[in-house]
Amino acid sequence: MKTKKWITLFLAVVMVLSLGLAGCTKDTPTDPAQTTQDDQQQQTTENTGEVLADEQVLRINLAQDPPDLDPQTTTDQVSFWIVNSVYEGLVRQLPDGSIQKGSGLAEDWEISEDGLTYTFKIRNANWSDGTPVTAHDFEYAWKRSIDPEVAAEYAYQFYHIKNAEAYNTKEITDVNEVGVKALDEKTLQVELERPTPFFLSLTSFISYIPAQKAAVEKFGEEFASAPDKMVYSGPFMVDEWTREQKLIMVKNPNYWDAEAVKLERIEGDMITDNNTRINLYETGELDTTGVPSEFMEKYKDTPEFESLAQASTWFLQFNMEDKYFSNINIRKAFALATDKKSYVDNVLNDGSIVAEGFTPGLLPGKDGKEFVENRGNVLSEYEFDAAKAKEYFEKGLSELGITKEQFQEHAFLLTGDSTWWNRTGQAIQQMWKDTLGVELRIEAVSFALRLERYNNKDYTVSIAGWLGDYNDPMTYMDWPVTDGGNNDTYYSNPEFDALIKKATIGQGDERIDAMVEAEKVLAKDLPLFPIFHDARVFIQKSYVKGIARFPVGCDTEWKWAYILKH
Repeated sequence: MKTKKWITLFLAVVMVLSLGLAGCTKDTPTDPAQTTQDDQQQQTTENTGEVLADEQVLRINLAQDPPDLDPQTTTDQVSFWIVNSVYEGLVRQLPDGSIQKGSGLAEDWEISEDGLTYTFKIRNANWSDGTPVTAHDFEYAWKRSIDPEVAAEYAYQFYHIKNAEAYNTKEITDVNEVGVKALDEKTLQVELERPTPFFLSLTSFISYIPAQKAAVEKFGEEFASAPDKMVYSGPFMVDEWTREQKLIMVKNPNYWDAEAVKLERIEGDMITDNNTRINLYETGELDTTGVPSEFMEKYKDTPEFESLAQASTWFLQFNMEDKYFSNINIRKAFALATDKKSYVDNVLNDGSIVAEGFTPGLLPGKDGKEFVENRGNVLSEYEFDAAKAKEYFEKGLSELGITKEQFQEHAFLLTGDSTWWNRTGQAIQQMWKDTLGVELRIEAVSFALRLERYNNKDYTVSIAGWLGDYNDPMTYMDWPVTDGGNNDTYYSNPEFDALIKKATIGQGDERIDAMVEAEKVLAKDLPLFPIFHDARVFIQKSYVKGIARFPVGCDTEWKWAYILKH
C-alpha cells in the first residue's frame, strides 16, 4: 500500500502509527449533571468495571489530507484509515487480527472442496441513507475495480478471481465472464482462478470494500470528494472535512453493529510539524501520536510509550524511465552512497531495522520460518562503500556521456514536506554530496502531489514506503511487475514477471521459492533500494483503550476504541 505506501509514502516513520484524525459531531454530549445511576451502569464497559468518559471523542493526527476516499481507486495509507472507518467489506479484522464469520457484512460463507468457489451470505445491514446493502453492491464494486476504464491501481488484487485479469487487460470484453455474481439480494458467489489461501483475508482489503453504486453514479467524478458526496456502511461517517486542516468522523447510527461502537466522534488534525503535535499531546489536545526520533529519549521509558512490529519497508525509488537513473551503474552508485545503518542508528534512532531486502519480516515463508529467513540478505553487495560508489558513478556518467554538473542540474530528490521528511531528505542528500560530490536539490511537496507526480513519471529519485496489504510476501513481490498498478518505478523485467507468475499459480514451497528468486532479481536490477523497516512507536494516553493496530493492511482500526473517565 502506498504512502504512498506507503503508502506510497507513509507520512513519516513516526506518523505511520495509526495516529491521525480530527472530529466533531452534531450530537450533543451527555451532561454529567443529568446522568442517572442506570446511565452510569450503561457507561461501564462489559466485564471490566471500567467507566466510560461522558464524552467519547478520540483526538488524533492524520498528518496529511487523504487524497482519495473512493474504495475502488484509493492507494494510500491515510485514505485507507478513513475508508476502513466509514465503509465495510465482507469481513473486518478483529482486534487480534483474525477473520471470523460475522465480523463484517458477510454473516456466513461456504467454500467448495476444491477451494475455487466462495459463496457469501450478506447480513441484513443498511447504508447510511437507509437502503439495504446487497450482494449486487459487491458485484458492482469489484467489477468496477477491474474495469479498464476506471484504471484502478489495485486492480491486480482481484486477479485471483476467475477472468478478472483477462477482463482488466482487455483479453476479454464481457464482464459477465468474470467470476463474481450476485445470485440474489443476499448471496454473492465468487469463483477463483486457483486456490488462494489468503483470499478471505484479502476481502478485508480496502479495494474489496464496496462503494454504493447509486452514490457513485449520482455524484460521478465528485464521488467521495466531500462528506455529502458519500454514502456510508461502516462504524463512522465523515461529518466535516476541511482540506489540509481537519477531518472529523462521527458514529454511524445505521451501522449494523452500532451497539459495539462506543466513540461518538474522531477528531483528526493534519499536523506535519513534530514540535506542534508533541505539544498538542502534552496539553491533551491529541490523545495519541507517533514519537519523532528527537523525542525518543523523553518518552521511551514512560507508561504511555509503545513500540509495535510492522510489515513495512522504506526505500529509494528510482524512475527507471529517467534518462539518467535508467543507467544501472548510476543506481548502484546512489545505493552504495547511502549509509543505511548510519541513517537508522543516528537519524531515526527509534528501533527501525536496516533492510536486507524489499520484503520485511513478519510475513510467512516455508518450513515454519518467516519469508525473510528463507530469503536471506540479498543486498549484501550494496553495503555502504564510498570508493565503490564513486567508481560506479564515474562509470555511469561515462556511459551516459555527461558530466557531473549536467547530472546535478537534471536530477533531484522528491520528498514530503513534514519535519520528518525534511530531516530524512537532508540526511540522504548530505550522504550523496559527501560520497559522490553532487548535491541533488530536494523538491518537498504534499502527499497528494507526490502521488500525482509518480503517476506522471515526474521525478528522478524519491524516498518511498510500502506497507503490506495482506499477510503474505506476495503483497510485496507482485508490486514491481511490468505495468503493475503501484509500480511507480516503471521497472520491467520478463524474468521477474515470470517468477511472480510462477509464485501466483504455484502452491506451498514452490511459490515461496519463486518469490525468493524474484527478490534476487529485484536486487540485481535495483529499481528500488530498500533502506529500512520502520518501527511503529507511539505514545497514547492511559484513558484511551481499544485501538487495534495491525502489521499489514489498514494498520489502524478505531471501531472498538473508547475513552475512559479521567
